[in-house]
Amino acid sequence: MEIASHIHIIGAVLGFVCAMFCAAIMLNLKTDEQIRRRARIARRISPVTWLAFIALIISGVVLTLNKADINIFIMVAKHLLVTILLVDALFIHFRYFPRFFKQIGTPQFGKTYTTMRRIGTLSVSCWIIILVLSFLLGHVS
Repeated sequence: MEIASHIHIIGAVLGFVCAMFCAAIMLNLKTDEQIRRRARIARRISPVTWLAFIALIISGVVLTLNKADINIFIMVAKHLLVTILLVDALFIHFRYFPRFFKQIGTPQFGKTYTTMRRIGTLSVSCWIIILVLSFLLGHVS
């Protein structure tokens, strides 16, 4: 149980930092070269984010199954947000990132970029709320 807790904390910190960094560098893109450079950085970071997210899910399941006194409302809210975060990540990684690179410099780019920013905003919000709920779950009886 202690190992799962450590993995969960490391996964949360690593996943959050990587997700926030990627979200930050994808803001205010001005030139096609800047877009390509920052998108390549975000793509290189994404495997680390995915690994942290997978570690979070696995360790979260272990921790949930071994916890006797669970605040069911916070746990359900947290798991719902994790599900939204997973769907967002799948859409961004497998649907929008490939389009993003193909559409740089085309009229369609703006629409794809706007959609990615909206999904990214939802993801950032989910990460923050999940961390707050995790704190409450761990520190509120």
